Amino acid sequence: MAFNQEQLWFNASERIPWHDKLDGEDALQKHVHELVSLGNLEAAVSLLLSTPPEGSNFYPNALRAVVLSSAVSQSLHELAVKVVAANMVRTDKSLSGTHLLCAVGRYQEACSQLQDAGCWNDAATLAASHLHGSDYARVLQRWADYVLRGEHNMWRALILYVAAGALPEALDTLRKSQRPDTAAMFLLACHETYSQALSESEPEDDTSVLALTPTPEQTEKLRFPSKNVADEDLIAVSEVFGQYQQKLVHLCMDAEPTSD
Repeated sequence: MAFNQEQLWFNASERIPWHDKLDGEDALQKHVHELVSLGNLEAAVSLLLSTPPEGSNFYPNALRAVVLSSAVSQSLHELAVKVVAANMVRTDKSLSGTHLLCAVGRYQEACSQLQDAGCWNDAATLAASHLHGSDYARVLQRWADYVLRGEHNMWRALILYVAAGALPEALDTLRKSQRPDTAAMFLLACHETYSQALSESEPEDDTSVLALTPTPEQTEKLRFPSKNVADEDLIAVSEVFGQYQQKLVHLCMDAEPTSD
């Protein structure tokens, strides 16, 4: 029969290799049409995603790739969205790309793309709306790193580090900037806040009361709410601050008295 189902499918399959040998947008569209007709949507999506972002047909091909991928699987749909969004960044369409990522719940990657494009405030706003815990902190900490090294604004970077809960990075920044007085005050503020939080926590039984009751050694030791800071670092800050105080005393003693 002229319209035998198996024969039609076989003829279409035979044409696929010929399309691979042809170049140009028309050949690509015919190739995609054959793949969709044969039900090979995954190969059609892959072919559509190969369209360079500088091409005039990038957006219609990207739209079809995203729609067709949703009919295959969730994983392929998310992959297609990620590829299209990444290509949009290359053509300075980062905002449109992040919208696609948000549509499939990829908020962390959307924030990263916004930050790569220099949209730091937009990334922080998006993170505050949709991310929590370490994911949210990661966005703020990357912003803080940029502010510190790119804008050379230490004080603004410190605010972002603290907001992200990156207290060790904030303390390290103060130490490297040779500000022992500020580092010591920051360390003392963390110690007092952390100690107060521990004392205000309600114990469940007598055992936990004993566990929370500090020993004399713990009372004298500075408490820092992070496991990423070694005791040696805390001691170093205290020692440097002590040396700084001694230097101030000598400067004051050597200075001539002033009269009003």
